[in-house]
Amino acid sequence: MACANAVPAEGAWVAASAVGVASASVLAPRSARVVLFGAALALAGLWWGSVRLDALARSSLVAEAGTAGRTTAVVTGPARTGRFGLRVPAQVRRFRSLVVRERVLLELPLGRAPPQGGVLDLLAEIRLPHGPRNGFDERAWLGRQGIHVVLRGDRWRLVGRRGGVWGLADRLRSRLLRSTGLGLEGERRAVLEGVVLGEDGGLSEELRQRFRASGLFHLLAVSGQNVALVAGAALLLGWLLGMERWLAELGALAGIAGYVLAVGAQPSVVRAGVAGSLGSLAWLAARERDRWYFLLLGAFVLLAWNPATVRDPGFQLSFAAVASIFTLVPRLRRRLEGYPLPPGLGAVVAVSAACGAVTAPIVWLQFHAIPVLTVPANAIAAPAMVPLLGLALAGAMLAPVSPGAAAMLAWLNGWCAAYLAACARLVGGLSFAQVTSTSGLALLVGGLLGVVLLVRLPRGPRVVLAGLAALVLLVALALSWSPRPAAPPFVSGLRITFLDVGQGDAELLQVPEGAVLVDQGPPEANVVRQLRRLGVRRLAALVVTHVHRDHVGGASSVLARVPVDFLLDPLEPTANPFERAALAEARRRRVPIVAARAGSEYRLGRLRIRVLWPDGVGMRGEDPHDHAVVLLVSYGEIDALLTADAESPITLPLHPPPVEILKVAHHGSADSGLPSLLGELRPRVAVISVGARNDYGHPRRSTLAALEQVPGLALYRTDLDGWVTLDTDGRSLSVRSAR
Repeated sequence: MACANAVPAEGAWVAASAVGVASASVLAPRSARVVLFGAALALAGLWWGSVRLDALARSSLVAEAGTAGRTTAVVTGPARTGRFGLRVPAQVRRFRSLVVRERVLLELPLGRAPPQGGVLDLLAEIRLPHGPRNGFDERAWLGRQGIHVVLRGDRWRLVGRRGGVWGLADRLRSRLLRSTGLGLEGERRAVLEGVVLGEDGGLSEELRQRFRASGLFHLLAVSGQNVALVAGAALLLGWLLGMERWLAELGALAGIAGYVLAVGAQPSVVRAGVAGSLGSLAWLAARERDRWYFLLLGAFVLLAWNPATVRDPGFQLSFAAVASIFTLVPRLRRRLEGYPLPPGLGAVVAVSAACGAVTAPIVWLQFHAIPVLTVPANAIAAPAMVPLLGLALAGAMLAPVSPGAAAMLAWLNGWCAAYLAACARLVGGLSFAQVTSTSGLALLVGGLLGVVLLVRLPRGPRVVLAGLAALVLLVALALSWSPRPAAPPFVSGLRITFLDVGQGDAELLQVPEGAVLVDQGPPEANVVRQLRRLGVRRLAALVVTHVHRDHVGGASSVLARVPVDFLLDPLEPTANPFERAALAEARRRRVPIVAARAGSEYRLGRLRIRVLWPDGVGMRGEDPHDHAVVLLVSYGEIDALLTADAESPITLPLHPPPVEILKVAHHGSADSGLPSLLGELRPRVAVISVGARNDYGHPRRSTLAALEQVPGLALYRTDLDGWVTLDTDGRSLSVRSAR
């Protein structure tokens, strides 16, 4: 079935061949019977996998892309809250006059999330998912789940709830959510929901990253430990009530089924649910338990429903981890015998080491990062896991009869959740917690191979090899070390930060691939300190728009203390000492100096920066404002015009396109052509970089009046709002300020 992803064969001839080979196996000699029957099963699996993939590839809504209409949709999973909106898995029942049952991804504005199982009525537009972009192919990722269109809606209305088995699953999930974190809010509740239900949507991006970097992210995915506790609790309850064992086993089966329904069809949940159910069925049927059979039947169930699941990271990591527990953990535990480790700690070390080693290649290929502190992180987190799951289960059982007792257990469980979050922050916050570069990966692999050789070699050669390994390691570190940091922390799209530099300009553009600083404010603004507060340790580019002190004053300090890939400068003839100091520092640091000229374009990931002005070198003695660098910054569907001090006599003749973000020119000085410019640009957000109580009377009343006339325009000022930060994913836009 998995091979159908590479070799689809949905023709009837494949099914007929499977039947023919199976029939031949009945008549064949005993020695060939097993081989023929295995070949028949393989052909049947290939045929079934191809049929399922063909069914999942069909879509009635693709032909409606680009159209909008009244839609009826059922929410099939929990909503995930992003910075720019809600992403909700759903099934469309009706689109305009078209009656369908097709899975979609529903995009909604930020706000109240629709409940799982809710039937929604809304006006929605259908669009196709994005293709390969910035290292991620949304179309392929959704296509593997049978989703081929994205519905973008606005207001929605709850008109009903789904029924049947899935309606029961919705009610079970809702009850489990309420009872698990009864009385808890915020981070502790989010961690509990992640561990108990495998739902990490409530975690902040910062904490989610810490869980990944520390190697503890698997705790937020439901595993066999959760299912084992559910089954064990059912058996214990049956024993306390004096039930027969067979009746308690039936109760365990019901508990496992209910838990899997409540959590949802995640690969690790289905695998654990199948294994737990087979364990109870084996006891009821008086059959021997076979863990490999349990594991492979779980894979069979998942691939029979969707053969493309084999490409899912959750599927790969879950089954690889369990296989390593079966094969490597017993050997590691024997190796650890005799060491002064408590039995429980030895088991944690063996399991985390085996799973970490086996899943590392998958993690690298899927996420290009490997946590290297998995073993110590899991060792310190382990004491909280069993109490957390046990208290959550006990609270769920007590909530219907004693909400007060359930709330007390949830309060205790909140401390377990806080402890897990602290472990993730402690380990994941270390600079060496994970490897994210190819050179780092080479060093890690080389170090592990060196350790293996040192353990296996005799004592004499071991000392020599240790010295050589240490020397090679130092050389490799020296060659691979670079001051370039990782991507700016927790920036998933484009972030534009208007720094508070007083009466001056400084705009920081950040994307996952790096950062660009446009202007550096006056020297006293200490832009370097502000960059470090934002986690920026290197700049892909430094842009000087013109030679005035309030724009270029901090440039030489930035060049002296922050690595810069290149300097973009108008290179106007000037005697300004700050401009001369910046160019001198750039030459001293061997930073390439590039002339900013109209028509030039620069890219950093999805970020596109176009120079609209100046078109050449000005004459000595001319106003530098007339030759200030004007930039058009684009990221997806979002554009920003950074005008420096170039007012409408310069920008209007450039005929810039409509933009979502406008940096108001010259700190909001009087500009008679501003209304005309605003009419062309039609911005949604305008920012004035200006100092409080400045000597120039900026921003002028006429400028503020012109901005107030723009319908729906949100105006921010650094003198009143401090830092102004805009985040975008290329479609949506969010703004926040420091005050």
